[in-house]
Amino acid sequence: MGFRLQIIDTVDQIENIYWDLVYAYENARVQNESLAFAQKTLSDTKKQVEIGSLAPIETVRAQSTVAQDQQLVTSAQTNLQLEQLLMKNAVTRTLKDSALATADVIPTSTMDLPVEEPVAPTEDLINDALRHRAELVESRIDLNSRDLSNKAVRSALLPTLDLFAYYGGAGVGGTQNPASLCSNLALSLQEFGCAGTDQAAGQSPISPTVSLGGTFNQLVNSTAPDKGVGLSLNIPLRNRAAQAVQIRSELEYRQAQMRLQQIENQVGVEVRNAQYAVQQNRASVESAKAAGELARQSLDAEQKKYQFGTSTTTLVLQYQSQLATSESTLVNAMVAYEKSRVELDRATGALLDHNGISIDDAARGQVTRMPNVPYIAPRKDMPSVAQPAPQAAAPAQQQ
Repeated sequence: MGFRLQIIDTVDQIENIYWDLVYAYENARVQNESLAFAQKTLSDTKKQVEIGSLAPIETVRAQSTVAQDQQLVTSAQTNLQLEQLLMKNAVTRTLKDSALATADVIPTSTMDLPVEEPVAPTEDLINDALRHRAELVESRIDLNSRDLSNKAVRSALLPTLDLFAYYGGAGVGGTQNPASLCSNLALSLQEFGCAGTDQAAGQSPISPTVSLGGTFNQLVNSTAPDKGVGLSLNIPLRNRAAQAVQIRSELEYRQAQMRLQQIENQVGVEVRNAQYAVQQNRASVESAKAAGELARQSLDAEQKKYQFGTSTTTLVLQYQSQLATSESTLVNAMVAYEKSRVELDRATGALLDHNGISIDDAARGQVTRMPNVPYIAPRKDMPSVAQPAPQAAAPAQQQ
């Protein structure tokens, strides 16, 4: 579960960095278009001032707008360079290679909002999160382990009854020492004692030699057995050390239960907040689209007035600035919507499944299928240098 949680955090981080890069890229495009329009307007204004159809002050106003747009372009470009650096730092091992450090990172896909927002009941999303969140799985495993430990500690306070049995044998082998015979009675009595043999009865004064195998045989044929059966009863009386361990284990188990409940409550709050964020950001996208359409139509109308001589370059540039602002706001709203979708998938524990990422591929370090990120579309204005990237990924997708 720890490995799965690490992968989820990594995917969540990379996706958020990517959408920040998309915003920086789109915002730089919008600001460049606005600057190009302001520069063209300034050029047209200078020509009209030269022929006397406009007052010289219009040139100064247009130049001021161009300067403002150049400042916005510079800010957008530096932000884009920063986001590119963050993306390269996230997906590469090192940036010591100068070619890699200076290379441009161009996003190959952009946002694609569904026509109708898929709506799922909040309780269903919370139930999915309670089943799939890696943190909850880890906490349940820890709680189960503590429960087993708690049972073992409680068992240590109970009386124990043990049944035991044992068997042992002895064997003697080799040749008898002649000094222990009765024929050497004086020496035997003084040092070793008499073996007690009766030569008159025809007994041999020396016992027969016992081989190594015979010695081992004596261990199991009950020649000299040592065996027994018994019971051992142990009754703990006021074992304060064991009682303290049991109480501490019980408290730790209850703390683990509280942590699990807190995580479940936190997951419910995260799911609800993520769902609210998706709804709010979707509404922001719709509002930004409407504002962008109004700014575009207002600019068209003002340009027509300017062509008929009923407007000024200042008003045209103002409406162009409003259009650029609305387009930048729309891009920001769409990126916020995509990031809220990512957060909802993370909160419900479905981030890897919805992106088509396999844990087995991550464990092996070998990708067998390409990820499939929802709600995106290929970029239509891809430069030629970035075209080989989708073609290189095609064989891996066929596998």
